[in-house]
Amino acid sequence: MKALHLIPIFIFLASGLNAQPVYYPPEFAPQQGLLLTWDYHTQRNVITAAIARAVQPSATVWVIYYPGQAPMDTTEIRSYLRDHLVPNENVHLIPGWTETLWVRDYGPFAGYGYLPDRPMQHSIIDAGYSNYNRPNDDSIPTQIGNLWNIPVNDMPLQFEGGNLLTDGLGRGWSSTRIFSQNPGLSPSEVKAMMEQYFGLDEMMYLEALTHSGGGIWCHVDMFMKIIDSETILMAQLPDHVPDYALLESFADTLGKITNSNGTPYKIIRIPVPPKADGTWATTQNDEMRTYTNSIIINDVVVIPSYNLPDYDSAAINIYRSAMPGYRLVMIDSRNLTPLHGALHCISKEITPENLLHFNHQKIAGMQTFQDTLTISTRLFASVLPDSVFVCYRKDSISNFIILPMLPNQNGYAAKLTGLLSTDTIQYYLLAKGGAEVVTQPMPAPRSCYTFWFDPSTSTTASVSKKRQLVVSPNPSGGQLQIALEGFNKCTADMMIFDMMSQRVHQINQAVLPAAFSLPDALPNGLYTVVLRWRDGDGKPSEAATVFVLIR
Repeated sequence: MKALHLIPIFIFLASGLNAQPVYYPPEFAPQQGLLLTWDYHTQRNVITAAIARAVQPSATVWVIYYPGQAPMDTTEIRSYLRDHLVPNENVHLIPGWTETLWVRDYGPFAGYGYLPDRPMQHSIIDAGYSNYNRPNDDSIPTQIGNLWNIPVNDMPLQFEGGNLLTDGLGRGWSSTRIFSQNPGLSPSEVKAMMEQYFGLDEMMYLEALTHSGGGIWCHVDMFMKIIDSETILMAQLPDHVPDYALLESFADTLGKITNSNGTPYKIIRIPVPPKADGTWATTQNDEMRTYTNSIIINDVVVIPSYNLPDYDSAAINIYRSAMPGYRLVMIDSRNLTPLHGALHCISKEITPENLLHFNHQKIAGMQTFQDTLTISTRLFASVLPDSVFVCYRKDSISNFIILPMLPNQNGYAAKLTGLLSTDTIQYYLLAKGGAEVVTQPMPAPRSCYTFWFDPSTSTTASVSKKRQLVVSPNPSGGQLQIALEGFNKCTADMMIFDMMSQRVHQINQAVLPAAFSLPDALPNGLYTVVLRWRDGDGKPSEAATVFVLIR
């Protein structure tokens, strides 16, 4: 194993006793693969197979099989997976003594750090799972560590993996149920231990939901999802359900704080679907359906579905808007939620041997004009990167310009020069180190960060103000009348961006004024219409923008 170099890296050290350098990557960071458990149950085997198929070829899949006298041997499992269109090449069966399929809760926390007598390296945290009389499940992190020769760091704290979410920048979330699981420790001692072992600056505890189903576990992954270091997906209950006010308070609180880069968290709400009878849980032991209990594995997101077309469609559209460019797959989870879990609960990410992950404050949306702009990033890395680049273009059709980012005291940086006020910049980051090649955003170049300039901040602001973009009706049901003040007739390129600054529609060389129909697939929400018109000589002139609400 290679040593963990902090160049230029920011590893979070807790203030507790014996704090050690450690980094536990968030789920949305680059991953080597996904760990699943074969459950030997007809209704659940099909879900395991569906997950294994969905994440191909973006991640390796390891399926734990029972090495004793199991109902199916490895040949039968392979045959089952093949019959369900799961490829052989990237799927491995590994032996492990288990009792249940909830590997999220008892499985290994794969990260990077060191044990007292070893150098910093790829390592596993093994939290306590001894309250359920399932010693085989409890021993899985050690079994996996022994199998793969990865050091295991025992953590003297009882809690499950579904009750920990992190933003990758030093903050974690759990529900208050963790306190009752460790009655011998005070809340402050539990907090200090979590921060120490997971290398966090701050653990935040959210009051356990006790009227929304999901059983005694009260895990945070049943009602929230960290999409990236700046964005949180939060469940939304109907206002007549008992825990409605509590969830609203969570959304309000998290929307008022910033990550360690000083960026406010963006809170995106996603409706909680009803049970099969059309009602929602009102007690702790009822069924809890959820769309936040999803799997993010590299550029794939696997989302629960419930044969509820309206709710399922709304959920995947929310993910599509929040995570553009990711490949989205929905899997029927109706056989899991009555057992108080869903897709996230039966899977566990395994990090690469070498850490390479960006810490970048994205530039998106309308910006103040400047002809030279600096793109900067930090890196979490266990090896010195061979190279770091920003790849950018000034429109949606040109080839990307690949610009080296040079190291400085704060990380890496590169300057984009010769920018015009009419440019719409698309960019992504690329880093190579050892065998690892990573991008941000993860699906790049399918999806990029996009920004453009406020015309009023450019040297031609006086021209822009005379040529106002007029869009009606606003709000719109999908039909738009577009005109440009100051022109009876002009040729223009029209682009529509969602609130994640991703281009969702474009019409080139439209003759204005004109009427347009928007794609039916556009979900309701706020969009930015950007217009670039052409003057008499055919050259692009200033851009004009307007916000439009689609509903």
